[in-house]
Amino acid sequence: MPLLSGIVRHIRLVVSSTVGALIFIIPVAPGLAAGPGAGLHRALPVRPPASARIAQGTELLTTTCVAAGSCAAGGNFGGAGRPLEPMVATQSHGRWSRGTPLLLPANAAAQPYAQVSGLACHSTGNCVAVGDYQYGRSGSLQAFIAIESRGRWARAFTPRLPTNAASPSSAQLEAVTCTSNGSCDAAANPDALMTGIACTAPGSCVTVGNYSVSATQFAAMGAVEVRGAWHRATQIALPRGAIPGTFTAIGSISCPTASQCLGVGQYPVSATQSRAMAVTESRGRFGRAVPITAVPPDSSPVPSTYLLGVSCRPSGLCLAVGGGRNSAGHSVAMYMTRSAGRWRATFLGPPRGATSGRRQLSVLYSVSCTGRSHCGAVGYYHDRLGVTRAEATAAR
Repeated sequence: MPLLSGIVRHIRLVVSSTVGALIFIIPVAPGLAAGPGAGLHRALPVRPPASARIAQGTELLTTTCVAAGSCAAGGNFGGAGRPLEPMVATQSHGRWSRGTPLLLPANAAAQPYAQVSGLACHSTGNCVAVGDYQYGRSGSLQAFIAIESRGRWARAFTPRLPTNAASPSSAQLEAVTCTSNGSCDAAANPDALMTGIACTAPGSCVTVGNYSVSATQFAAMGAVEVRGAWHRATQIALPRGAIPGTFTAIGSISCPTASQCLGVGQYPVSATQSRAMAVTESRGRFGRAVPITAVPPDSSPVPSTYLLGVSCRPSGLCLAVGGGRNSAGHSVAMYMTRSAGRWRATFLGPPRGATSGRRQLSVLYSVSCTGRSHCGAVGYYHDRLGVTRAEATAAR
């Protein structure tokens, strides 16, 4: 296991009783608090690494901000007959750099599928990225962790798994978060997928995601860590009217105070449509999830919505991001703001040069807020050729 001076001193694994879910504890330097801003601006494209071909696509799946106009994001680039590779990009003074490829562990497959799924930074140029990659001839998936120190990314490495892990492919890291004392936690598991995690202090965390009930049904779940001990995960009750389906999940969670957290996600209302939902966790207990109805300014019906990321302030103001499909069949990026317990939805126009009509696709995957009003969000869209392009937007 590599020693990275000033950033990571050691890594230990904590196994919770969450259907085999894993929590990776990564001590690093101080992190940040989050808080929402105003409405998001029109998204702008983020360029792929210089080594990428013009026809290749890019996606940004996670972001974290350390100050106004200073954020980092992670995702993948690939396409045109080439495998997906992990990349990170940075924002400085409001401008996004080209993506930077991450070096995978030495055992990565010759044509690997890999991506950054979670990212946390305690200061500009000092970050932790997590994700998964294919390794060996079999192409099995394995988790990786990569560390950035003073603006330079070291080669990613594979974390050591618990002795009772079924196989090396038992861990696929999806999310990471840090507390101010330098401790970072990352959530993982292929069957109990933990896609969101938030910590208010060392040993005090909440994680959310979903797990497989059957081949055609998933359930939302959450788990709480108290004084360093993870309690057994619990199923989160869905809003009334939900039906069994495969796209049920609480995908992200934010804890504005030590005693209360807010998670967002989606649940099925028909075989092809989903609806955004939110759930609160207070003092170790999850309430029943509640539906969030999206009504755009023109009051047109919105048959399908979902939320993938959320960031909240201690005041109770929250900003959540995701997407929706309107009555015309267009898939568009969406953000929602919550104030005084009420949600308001806004659909965001894709970058210039994006495809339109029924082929339109734009989605925001992750949001991070810092200070009193600055937020950054990332995702991807389809350009006029149908190629997937990374996008980023901000609010002040």
